[in-house]
Amino acid sequence: MLKEERQSMILEIINLRNKIKSTELSEHLGVSEDTVRRDLRELAEGGFIKKVHGGALANPKTPEAVHRQNGTPSPEATLIAQKATTLLRDGMVLLMDGGPVTLSLIDQIPAELELTIFTNSIAAAERLATLPNISTYLLGGKITGRNRLTAGVEVVRAIEELHAHLCLINASSLHETIGLTSNNRDIATVKRAMIASSAHTAVCCPSEHLGQIQPFKVAKLNGFSILITDLLPEDSALEGMNGQDLQIL
Repeated sequence: MLKEERQSMILEIINLRNKIKSTELSEHLGVSEDTVRRDLRELAEGGFIKKVHGGALANPKTPEAVHRQNGTPSPEATLIAQKATTLLRDGMVLLMDGGPVTLSLIDQIPAELELTIFTNSIAAAERLATLPNISTYLLGGKITGRNRLTAGVEVVRAIEELHAHLCLINASSLHETIGLTSNNRDIATVKRAMIASSAHTAVCCPSEHLGQIQPFKVAKLNGFSILITDLLPEDSALEGMNGQDLQIL
């Protein structure tokens, strides 16, 4: 297990239980207490938790960004999700990656819709599994990142066997000339596979991420058909995106 994955699990356990001992974490994760203590120290230095003697406490003053990372969407993500739900139709097969917009969208899926959804997000799959009219498939592979996403050859091969009606992609960086990029090579590969295996792709990008560029390329603007942001389509921040054969919501 990678350090990032282990620390993500530790953070979720502490947020759920509010308080835990180092010995309990060591036993649960199957690692040494020294490893757990190092992880707790790093999480405490980042403001994620409060380290106490023999263990750790949840930090009630955890930064807003951390709460969003753990499933509480921002107002921008909620608005984008509301727009994305207008694309859903009964009987659709969907591909979804993970992120705040995805989690917010799941909470807003109309109860009467019957959908089949494939996702590489463990958090998304857990929420989808509670909805009676949704057939949920978790794409199995190596778990990577704090958001608990699966990636790797197994995930890509499974996606390549599909042809979805719609793909919903979370964007953390979108540039008018470079296009959609990611900070994780494996996740970028999964996003590309999802786009290639879908009839239509909607990229969900909060306005704060417009104009940003990350190291790993996913797709140019002409590689997807719909852009959803928290802005009005005529907003000046979207000027470079207009005229590129994109539907902007």
